[in-house]
Amino acid sequence: MKENQYDQTEFFEKYRQFPRSVAGLQAAGEWHELRKLLPDFTDKRVLDIGCGFG
Repeated sequence: MKENQYDQTEFFEKYRQFPRSVAGLQAAGEWHELRKLLPDFTDKRVLDIGCGFG
């Protein structure tokens, strides 16, 4: 099985310092435009299957 680089402490420590890891969607440059395309999710349940920064 191929080694998972997220299991390496040094890699993970640097990865978790990315702006998106720290500030979430607010740090994603495309988020402000993408959110305009989405419906209002207030009081809704959402399944996030997670993909990268999913």
